[in-house]
Amino acid sequence: MTARPGIGVLLLPGLALAVLPFAGAARGACLTLASHPDGKPLAQVGVRDATPTFAITYVHSVTRTPVDERYRIDGGAIVQDEIRFRQHGPGLPTEADAGGAWRREGATYVVSMRRRFDTFAMRVHADQSPRLAVTGDPRPVNLAQWGNRALSLEARAGECLVRPGQGGFGVR
Repeated sequence: MTARPGIGVLLLPGLALAVLPFAGAARGACLTLASHPDGKPLAQVGVRDATPTFAITYVHSVTRTPVDERYRIDGGAIVQDEIRFRQHGPGLPTEADAGGAWRREGATYVVSMRRRFDTFAMRVHADQSPRLAVTGDPRPVNLAQWGNRALSLEARAGECLVRPGQGGFGVR
């Protein structure tokens, strides 16, 4: 595996992980993925924007249609701002939260909200193609790369603690 300049590569059994340098201490945030419920750290993902945002996308387990959940990082909290889906199914909203809105954009349902989490857990399965996509970064993270399991996600303001040549964990 050849790395681009400025990117370190950390090899673990069965995985090649790119450790990305973080630019700008005052901007952005760091997302930490961990095994759930034991909390074993799996990866850190830097979110570099001044207003850090990301999406989690997957194929719904029942309807087999795409779901796009959109989030932003507010200090140490994750705020879910929106969910988009084409066909309603179990686990998807049936109405907007207080202060939210439910609308159609063509064939897509769009539900806006302001759900705030310090951390949240999600079950991932390779058949659902779960991905975490940081706004502005063309390289989504395959959330099923650690197997079909439960993961937790939390955020903090500032840079990730990963630096090439200094250990730590990163992923792409």
